[in-house]
Amino acid sequence: MFEKIVFLSIIVICTIRVISYGIYTIKNKNITGAVGLFIMAFFTAASSIYFFIE
Repeated sequence: MFEKIVFLSIIVICTIRVISYGIYTIKNKNITGAVGLFIMAFFTAASSIYFFIE
């Protein structure tokens, strides 16, 4: 149980940082880079679902 809490907190922190950098990238008018970052954040969060199913 402790491992899942640690893993979830790391995934949440990484996802929030990637999304905030994507917002910063949009403000600098780099739409393509921002979309790539949002896709990467989505796949990071989605990949953790497998860990919690087991």
